[in-house]
Amino acid sequence: MLTAELQPVHVAGETHTMSFSTRHLDRARAESFGATAEHYDRYRPEYPVDLIDDLVRLRATDVLDVGCGTGKASAALSARGLSVSGIEPDDRMADVARRRGLPVETTTFEAWEPGGRQFDLIVSADAWHWVNPAQGARKAAQVLAPGGHIARFWSFHVLDDPTLVELDGVYRKHAPGVQVGGARQKSTDGVRDPLADSAEFVAAAQRNYRWSLALNADEWIGLIGTFSDHQRMAPTDRSALFDGVREVIESRGGTVRTTSGTFLQLARRV
Repeated sequence: MLTAELQPVHVAGETHTMSFSTRHLDRARAESFGATAEHYDRYRPEYPVDLIDDLVRLRATDVLDVGCGTGKASAALSARGLSVSGIEPDDRMADVARRRGLPVETTTFEAWEPGGRQFDLIVSADAWHWVNPAQGARKAAQVLAPGGHIARFWSFHVLDDPTLVELDGVYRKHAPGVQVGGARQKSTDGVRDPLADSAEFVAAAQRNYRWSLALNADEWIGLIGTFSDHQRMAPTDRSALFDGVREVIESRGGTVRTTSGTFLQLARRV
């Protein structure tokens, strides 16, 4: 049963655009994270406690984490007593998750063989946009027990406008094809859960969880360095970009503060 906390909440101007229909085709970008797996695990923030609380309230016991990465979401759910299994296409990311004690199979969700296993909750943290949407929906329906849920969520970090104005110049100079780290995100107002178009699922809820970060230059650069478009830059260009970003942050007192959040889409297996 859904709790009152899991009613739709919309935050204008501060969330990911959900137009991910073709991003899964860029496999080089999708599989770029493993090269900096330890870096990813260090600098990516944990997921909000309120989100984990809401997932626990779904009363699931067996959980599948699709694209589990280094296991941040899996570890949070496992610590709350849920049995979590992970799928991760990159062995280097999976190895970090395994060091947390999490069982992880190295494969894509599309190629994964469930072997008759079923789950009552699937989660995918900052990863579902790398899954083929049609194949992913079919596989999720196959392995979810009737009444089970699939929760896909994405985090974002928005900087204040004066900082973004300065950073925009740095990016235009050193990384003209890369989105400024910390840029404002598109609204989720009116966004429809794509799984609701499937006969096997109904949309259950959407929610934005609001939080914030205060990061020094090393921490901010560490975070944006985990973004796939930044990772794929030439090393010399990336170094020049990060030097410019550091200069902006240091000139503004050495700390940036974010308006951060995590956007959840929850669907239920019919």
